[in-house]
Amino acid sequence: MSMNTILTNATDEQLGLAVFENLYDLFRVMARTLPESEIVEGDKLSYHLTFPTNPMFKGVWQTRLSSAEVDNVIDETIAWFKERKAPFFFWWTGGKTTPADLEERLVQRGMISMEEQTKELAKGILSTQRGSPCMVADLNRMNESVLDSVPENFVIQEVANETMLHDFKRIFVETYEIPDWAGQAWVDATLKAGVGKTEWKMYVGYLGDEAVATNMLFNGGGVASVYAVATLSSARGKGIGGAITLKPLLEARDMGYKYAVLFATEMGIGAYKRIGFRMTESRINRYLWRNG
Repeated sequence: MSMNTILTNATDEQLGLAVFENLYDLFRVMARTLPESEIVEGDKLSYHLTFPTNPMFKGVWQTRLSSAEVDNVIDETIAWFKERKAPFFFWWTGGKTTPADLEERLVQRGMISMEEQTKELAKGILSTQRGSPCMVADLNRMNESVLDSVPENFVIQEVANETMLHDFKRIFVETYEIPDWAGQAWVDATLKAGVGKTEWKMYVGYLGDEAVATNMLFNGGGVASVYAVATLSSARGKGIGGAITLKPLLEARDMGYKYAVLFATEMGIGAYKRIGFRMTESRINRYLWRNG
């Protein structure tokens, strides 16, 4: 279990793995924060289940199995989720995942990769069969000039009430063309834990009076990371996406964090590079299991 010791003088290999460790810490926080949650962590794999209706809140991760045991463990894990009447879950792959053919075995059981999910459930998230590229940045070498290139009437605010939380959901759902329930899960989870009391920090960008962009900052695994970065199509090309990505990360830097990590959509790679992120050799993927 991560204790979130801040990474310093990290190697490229450590930073690539920190993408995964940050995500795993988010799962731990979900299980610790939300009621009626379950989490099982072991040397060979870990999994969690929490209440909101979104597979981000239900998943299997940190799989380190041998070829001899993997089939039985996959089936046992699926049975665990079925017993709890989970409608779906993500099985995350990448990093130190083993065996090498794990993804093929998941597909044999009807699970679909990020690329296939985008065709069915999230048309605004562009991905490939290999999954999403992992990107890293030194927080002391960010392109802070992007904060000065946005329109004068653009402001970024941390979500402080239910109205702003629903602004976050609307933009997230519209930008990525995901089902309403997928965005509603973040509303439900945040309200249950308490707005402003969660370890994930949510932000909305306003262009005048209109909410046009979102971001979510989570510090874990020794690094800062962002999730749910979204900008409405009507507000693109104004530097808004870069600004709302960067500003929360600079707040993490003020808290002592040295590095930022994320996994990007194919469409977002260029925007992240412009603010100081660089590609790694790592990719992260997730396979969606659906009950029935």
